[in-house]
Amino acid sequence: MIIVHVNKSWPFVQEGRMDEAEAVLGVWPIAEDKLAAYGDVLLAVFDNIVVAAYDIEDHTRDEDKKVTFIGNKSQAWAHLVGQPNPGTHWGRQGDAWPVRYVDTAIVTGGDVSVESTHEGRRAVVDGFTFLVGADLNATVIVPAGRAVTVRAA
Repeated sequence: MIIVHVNKSWPFVQEGRMDEAEAVLGVWPIAEDKLAAYGDVLLAVFDNIVVAAYDIEDHTRDEDKKVTFIGNKSQAWAHLVGQPNPGTHWGRQGDAWPVRYVDTAIVTGGDVSVESTHEGRRAVVDGFTFLVGADLNATVIVPAGRAVTVRAA
């Protein structure tokens, strides 16, 4: 799964000045190995919320090696629209790279053991994503329709 940050183009979509597909499928800096490993689904994220989901059918590369996707709105992944970004959130200072990658199995509900990321330690259990940062603060991403109860230790 490829996640693109449409922070610059999505406001134009909201204003009706740009087509959604143009904003989402547009030109992205993606290496060939990443495209091969993660190029099944394309999610667009604005303000760390999924705003569009596309099934990737094909792609083209321009002279700068940037990718433009060919795809259609996804029925299989439409339930993610309106949900929090399933990948690493944007928003930290210096966090400008517009593309992230997530193994599709993480989002389909498969469990992922604790792994170290540049943000901290992350695990996925029954669709719930847990992230504990270096500052020891935790973030929990909850699947739609589920609840979280927090208890003091």
